[in-house]
Amino acid sequence: MTAPIGTVANVYTGMREFGQVTNTFGGYLQSAGAAYNLHLPFMPDKFEWYNYTKFGTNTNNLSGVWFRDFPSGDALIIARGTTTLTSTLETTNGITNASTAGGFTNEHLVITNVSIATPGVVTTSTAHGLTDGDRVVITQVVGSVGQYINNMTFVVDVLSSTTFALYDVYGLPITTLGTYTSGGQVTKTGPRLGIVDAAPQFILTLGSAIMGADNDVIYFQATQFNRYVNIGDVA
Repeated sequence: MTAPIGTVANVYTGMREFGQVTNTFGGYLQSAGAAYNLHLPFMPDKFEWYNYTKFGTNTNNLSGVWFRDFPSGDALIIARGTTTLTSTLETTNGITNASTAGGFTNEHLVITNVSIATPGVVTTSTAHGLTDGDRVVITQVVGSVGQYINNMTFVVDVLSSTTFALYDVYGLPITTLGTYTSGGQVTKTGPRLGIVDAAPQFILTLGSAIMGADNDVIYFQATQFNRYVNIGDVA
């Protein structure tokens, strides 16, 4: 197994700044008996859990551990029947890194048609959410009509949830010429541009093998090491 250290999927690199303290976050929850998305303040290198309820009843899946280079859905689980402890490599319902990188919301609308008319009418693949008077930039339209509207700013007159007519900044209707072939996108201009809409989220999906039964009380600890490295084959 090779640790995927320093990839964008892991949010943080494996080699961190020297002197950075180890981060630890812990707590407990009451299970609903199904997989659960646990939000954390950082991306952990190690995650441990203990099923307090099952420890008191001598049943399976008492505790376990996960490291961030495990394949998706994996976990190492300690279980107990009536007399013996067993170890299990869970490969489906263990833990999955469901973190999101955050950043900018995609504000481009996909164009499916541009009518050749006065004014020209743009059709989008989904509801555009525009209102009368909004300003938009049209780009990437394929076809001879593209030379008249690509990379230009228009004022919209909303006709329906997926269509709007094109006007110039003086309120005059835009005559579209040529033919529309395919492609194109609409981007609203204005104060939304340049705003980061979503912060990164650090999420571990705890599968059913960890969450146990409804009302099970589970204690957990997430740890981010000062350094997390792949030493490789030491043979």
